Amino acid sequence: MIKFKRYLSAIARVNGLGDNIEWLFYPGMLQDSWGKWWDDFGLRHAAHEGVDICFFRTRTEKALDKTIGRLDKNTDVPAMDKGIVLNIADDFLGQTLVLAREKLDDFSPKLIFVYSHLEINKGIVPGCRVEKEQIIGQVFDTSRIPSKLFPHLHLSCIELRGKTPLENLNWDLFPDREKVNLINPVFI
Repeated sequence: MIKFKRYLSAIARVNGLGDNIEWLFYPGMLQDSWGKWWDDFGLRHAAHEGVDICFFRTRTEKALDKTIGRLDKNTDVPAMDKGIVLNIADDFLGQTLVLAREKLDDFSPKLIFVYSHLEINKGIVPGCRVEKEQIIGQVFDTSRIPSKLFPHLHLSCIELRGKTPLENLNWDLFPDREKVNLINPVFI
């Protein structure tokens, strides 16, 4: 949980939100939830594969004075840790960047981090190295598509169970619980 909390602090810091914020999560934003946190608040077609980061509350000196904020299309997304970009794939809200701490051959089962619903920065391409807290992109502008979702960062931590070509590290694979182990990023 320490790494996840530090990552939330890094998001706040690089976006000038300060240290006095508290991140808020609807149950549907958490890993393995079947509920939606948007639109009709109904059920998802599959259990959620990660954590959605969107809402925060700013704490001020007055205990009752708290303001709810949310990420927007201008929110910079830093890398949680250093690593190598394995793949960039389209998702239903922008692009997904798949990152691993070490170089993989095309078929190694390893731990990967998945950052989704982004607009990836130019120069970030498969095979390039990124440093911890380097800005990898911005949160996707959901107003550009017919969606009732607020702009947000989806973060997953995945252990590949079998041999998977790097180009297959995308949204067709991530929900397949026979091929991946999902590790809740909140607990890393």
